[in-house]
Amino acid sequence: MTRRITGRLSLCAASAVAALTAGGAWAQSGPQIEEVIVTARKREENVQSIPVAVTAIGGEALKAAAITDLSQIAAHIPSFTYQQQNSMESEMFIRGVGSVRLNGATADPSIGTFLDEVYIGRRGSATPPIFDLARVEVLRGPQGTLFGKNIVGGAISLITAKPEPVVGGSGSISYGNYNAITTQAHITGPLTDNAAIRIALYQNSHDGYAKNIVIGQELEDLESYAGRISVSWDPTDTFKVLVTADISSDEGGGPSRHAVDDPTKPGFGFITPNLRSQDPRTNESPYPQYARRNTRGLTGRADWDIGDYTVTYVSAIREGEGRNRWTQAGAGSPPSITDSTLTQAEDYRGITQELRLASPRGDRLRWLAGLYYLNEQTDRSSRNTAKSYLPGGAGSTRDSLDGDNIFIGFGESKNYAVFGEANFDVTPDLTLTVGGRYTWDKKSFQSRGEVLSLGPTGLPNTLSPSPLLSPYNISVAKDWAEFTPKVSLDWKMAPGKMLYASASKGFKGGGWQGAAANAAGASKAYEPETAWNYEAGLKTDWFDRRLRVNIAAFYTSFKDLQVELLDDVNLTLVIANAANAKIKGVELETQAQLTREFSIFASGSVLDAKYDDYIDPLRGINYGGNKIQRTPDYQFNVGADWRREVAGEYELAAHVEYSYQDDIFWGPEETNMEDGYGQLDARISFGRQDRGWNVAVFGKNLTDKLYRASIIPFVGDEVSLFGPPRTYGVRLSGRF
Repeated sequence: MTRRITGRLSLCAASAVAALTAGGAWAQSGPQIEEVIVTARKREENVQSIPVAVTAIGGEALKAAAITDLSQIAAHIPSFTYQQQNSMESEMFIRGVGSVRLNGATADPSIGTFLDEVYIGRRGSATPPIFDLARVEVLRGPQGTLFGKNIVGGAISLITAKPEPVVGGSGSISYGNYNAITTQAHITGPLTDNAAIRIALYQNSHDGYAKNIVIGQELEDLESYAGRISVSWDPTDTFKVLVTADISSDEGGGPSRHAVDDPTKPGFGFITPNLRSQDPRTNESPYPQYARRNTRGLTGRADWDIGDYTVTYVSAIREGEGRNRWTQAGAGSPPSITDSTLTQAEDYRGITQELRLASPRGDRLRWLAGLYYLNEQTDRSSRNTAKSYLPGGAGSTRDSLDGDNIFIGFGESKNYAVFGEANFDVTPDLTLTVGGRYTWDKKSFQSRGEVLSLGPTGLPNTLSPSPLLSPYNISVAKDWAEFTPKVSLDWKMAPGKMLYASASKGFKGGGWQGAAANAAGASKAYEPETAWNYEAGLKTDWFDRRLRVNIAAFYTSFKDLQVELLDDVNLTLVIANAANAKIKGVELETQAQLTREFSIFASGSVLDAKYDDYIDPLRGINYGGNKIQRTPDYQFNVGADWRREVAGEYELAAHVEYSYQDDIFWGPEETNMEDGYGQLDARISFGRQDRGWNVAVFGKNLTDKLYRASIIPFVGDEVSLFGPPRTYGVRLSGRF
């Protein structure tokens, strides 16, 4: 199947190019696809000229698509899938590589998130909303050389818009169904002859997409605020300073989980038959929920030109607090079989120091070298409160499901690295790149598990409530080190056409379980995972930059892949090292400016991602040959843009796109599955050509497709979290 789809993608791309070439479809002049400048290699470069699989989305496109968080980016990127566990645990996978949950205080994500080159170690408690960005860059594959921190699966780089020396500003407000109101604004201008400032504000709110029909609480609602201030100072032509501070706050009722029957376990659904409503947008927990998050950060950057060399120093601190309570399983006691809720808290602080030296850009040999330090401190607690209405006395299943326990962990991670990369022009058209990074990971972990209650009074409870078999208090530490090299060769075959091949290694640190059943499980570390990625790619522009076709093919070999497993005996999630995994795939991105008024775009990927000789350490089951979880065989995004001049000064525009993701398995055992699904988004706008003002009508998930963003398998049920329903509205924006 993979070969068939790969062949179709390649044939479609080749046929399109051949037909246009043979037919002389376009003249060699007219509107062009814009050049995109990225900093994927710590220098400003045209995205078409670098031997890296990277997709960039510009600030104007982000605003037009009303993208405010990372979940809305995934559909635009080949090989990128996104699921959501709760407000503090997003699940991002690129090319089959990702982290399901960061339950532990020492856990590292497989996909790195960076804000102005500063690593953000925790997804929920420290990641601000997306607003007033210059662009988003998504790099696919291991980033083990230039990016701060060791990244094994890919990097999401958020670049904020910078202060400008002339007065300007913009603003927008939108209103939609679910009483959705979103506002954004920025103003920029000079402070002095050599200093400028930029202030950006953001607000986003909407009513709940779901409701708890037991206690009447709205769920999946949002009230979010954020702000950012940046000041640039250029005291001389050779010395520049940029300081940026940001803050955000959001809250709501959190996710709504609704149980559906597990088709792989017929007759064992404990929750589903007891639900009052089968409406997936309802929740029946007896517990009130909440989701709160506060983030803040301060980043300073200095660039100093010493002759033809440039010294760059980046210093930053990021902090965040997340608090949430959400239902794991529940059907409004009684008559449910079991009600369970999880109350979590997380405090994060990350301090970054990075020093780089870059050689002159015009030399035949160009290089960049640096030193890196990151100190992360994470305080995390997770409290499980449950009631069971199963029959049975002391020592029964009912006994183990009753009670209240808490896991408290404090993790400190110190990451040191020395890195460098050199580019050498073998000929004017052939460039060799060699780089490497040596990383030291030093981690310590203090954790304790406590029983707060053995369940309802008056019952003969004797068992410690799951998942805690016995209380513990442990303190452990461990060091890891790894060298991650990279080599690539790129050949500029003709203007606008480049062929490249590369090999690179990625590394993800080890850690400890966040909620272990006993002291032995809490003390045992899981080991780092490493990956070698081999890639060949083609980046091409045709017909005076009116057609762009980029293709990348890769093969990734993993060792000690970290996989999350459900311990269905102790009812907890465990991270364990799979033996090996192999992932191979093909990615395609294309754009075509067919006429001055009409353009089309498409992207997609085909993956073959499987575990090798993987024995489940909990159950002894061989998962070798099974598909890697949460990774579709194929996915694609297609769309079109149309715009027409009206009365000389105005413009009418329309945009439509469709995204599809093939079915996925939620776990390595290949039982629970999500069918493939697609989403249709569209908008139409009218305004001045100079963008002085614009009115747009927009819609997302216009077919109101029902799909799941996460599930928890539980004795015959799939306790499911569903993605957002159809949303639509109108937006007014302007600038000066």
